[in-house]
Amino acid sequence: MRQERVRNEVSSSIAGSAVQVGNVHGDVVVGPPSPPASNGDEPADLAAALAHRVHGLSKREDEHRRIYDPRPLLVRWHRATDELFDHWANIHGQETEHDATTLTGSFTGVRETYEAIPSQRLVILGQAGAGKTVLAHRLILELLEDRPRSAPVPILFSLSDWNPRVLTLRTWLVGQLLRDHPFLEKRDQAGHRAAELLAKDDWVLPVLDGFDEIPQQYHRDAVHEISRFSGPLVVTSRPHEYTQAAAQARALSRAAAIELDDLTPDESRTYLQASTGKTRTVEWDAVFDRLRNSPDATASQNLLPVLTTPLMVTLARAIYNDIPDHHPGELLDTGRFPTRDHVEEHLLGAYLDTIYDPRNDTARPTGASPPTWTPHRARRWLGHLATHLTKRDTHDLTWWQLPNTLHRHTRILLIMAPGLSIALAIGLPLVFQNGFDHASAVLTAVGMSWITATGGLAVGFVNETRFARGNTGREPSRLLLRLRRRGKPKRSLRTWLRKTTVEVISGLAIGIPIGLAIALEEAVFHVVVSDRPRSLWADLPFGIEIGSAIGIGIGISNIMVSALSDTNDPRDAIDPWQLLTTDRTTTLVQTIMAASATWLILELGYEAPWTWPLICGCVAGVVRLLLSTWANWLLFVRLWLPLTGRLPWRSKRFLEDAYQRGALRQPGAVYQFRHAQLRNHLARQHRTRSHRW
Repeated sequence: MRQERVRNEVSSSIAGSAVQVGNVHGDVVVGPPSPPASNGDEPADLAAALAHRVHGLSKREDEHRRIYDPRPLLVRWHRATDELFDHWANIHGQETEHDATTLTGSFTGVRETYEAIPSQRLVILGQAGAGKTVLAHRLILELLEDRPRSAPVPILFSLSDWNPRVLTLRTWLVGQLLRDHPFLEKRDQAGHRAAELLAKDDWVLPVLDGFDEIPQQYHRDAVHEISRFSGPLVVTSRPHEYTQAAAQARALSRAAAIELDDLTPDESRTYLQASTGKTRTVEWDAVFDRLRNSPDATASQNLLPVLTTPLMVTLARAIYNDIPDHHPGELLDTGRFPTRDHVEEHLLGAYLDTIYDPRNDTARPTGASPPTWTPHRARRWLGHLATHLTKRDTHDLTWWQLPNTLHRHTRILLIMAPGLSIALAIGLPLVFQNGFDHASAVLTAVGMSWITATGGLAVGFVNETRFARGNTGREPSRLLLRLRRRGKPKRSLRTWLRKTTVEVISGLAIGIPIGLAIALEEAVFHVVVSDRPRSLWADLPFGIEIGSAIGIGIGISNIMVSALSDTNDPRDAIDPWQLLTTDRTTTLVQTIMAASATWLILELGYEAPWTWPLICGCVAGVVRLLLSTWANWLLFVRLWLPLTGRLPWRSKRFLEDAYQRGALRQPGAVYQFRHAQLRNHLARQHRTRSHRW
């Protein structure tokens, strides 16, 4: 068994002699993992490249959250209750018993606790803001520091988007790997993608963050599906949700469980005072002295539970230690904060004001000309995004899913707008130049508007199929436009045929209505202008031919782009905007190819003036452009949402800036709000303002 060999290898590496950091000793690499020297396609090489990327991502998140500035909070844990345990099994399948001290520890000892579990299957429980995700990142970094070459790669996965009734855990993991690490799209000689091989052969140690964020109706199925996963894993959850799921089904198979403790007042006090100056230290002394001397007072009952939660302590640090005008004594004001919830809501709201305060040097983004969003406008835009995520019941924020914040009717009308604008821009001057009594000019303008409206409506409906049945829009392209490297296996013929068929059908569904609209316009034109009635059926073959040419041209563009593209490189940085750049390039090339292919088909196969093939080629290019993820981003996110005040004009810069300031985090190729409580706070505030307006 590969798992048994891996565990033995890990144990021997820990028990062996000391190794210099960064050197290779035997089969164990100590220190931050390095990418492979060559672009090997062996699973071990792919896992090494993946480990290097994951290590960089987790380390960046730790630095971004200022975990070690000036010191990490002392997160501690204890053994969970017996009903949350399943049978412990070691690598030989024998049950073992452990006392409570085996599963106790603090922040720097998470690896020791994990490796004390024979099955290496751990459930981390903690209340909201207790530090579960931060602890998971710490475990990932420690496991990667001296990872044996044949050991699985620990990777954090957010569970909020997983539907266990639709996807098995391994299938879902493959999709997440492909989204966050596009280089795993590469295929072997048998046509299997690298992500599929790594997931199937247990090269991935999934750290499943946020079991409680899965919709409650799926909890029972999620426990069953995770239990079926035979390899090591880690799951984080709030205690209540996991306890309910364990009662309905069973505890996670062969997994131990620990529960995070609250901070003590002295631990919070020491942390807050260590990150500020002498003046603010005195103010924090006054606050904690009041909590100690008057524990039964309403102010103490409200504030003490808040200041024992790591998330709230870090928010208080940012609010009161980074801005000189804020004073922590206000937290004891029961007039402003009559309950604990009021204190937490204040900290969440004040944190946003603090990170967007121009006086805050700590949260100020880097760059030659950093943006100066006001707290009010930033809160409104972030509230729109938070409401969007809340409605979808997810935490992952991706640029290609932002058009889903609009109603389908709005998206269809916006898709129609460019064509109608061009038709009116050409037709109206023609009418005004020749006069409204000139039938030919009027019919030309009306006909162009009719054709573009029909085409726009068809494009809008086809585009909406990407949003139907729970889908969130068209996925961006993940292929780089470059010649395939020698020795690389070709992608499967099935994938080519599937994508090409979808593109051709989409093109036909749009092109044939356009062709029929052209045929109808031609028939009406002959009736009115030439006084020679002409049957619609006479122009019907002409319309079908044009529509077919457009559909085939779009399909050919997909084939050519697939032939002239390659997978991503494992050394590419993990960036939410990398896919936008890739999709933009691919879209522009496909637009040109669709236009050229359609023009060539009609030029060679249809005897008509050169203008018709040229016009139809341009139509095919525009259709292919409007169906792209990049065009949806431009039309909906860069134009309409800013016009309606729901996002800024520089949406990309705003999201990057929100990440740099600490409002968002980046667990891979997506953004998430720093914490679910911050997302929920913004969504509540946004709904309240919307109702008020």
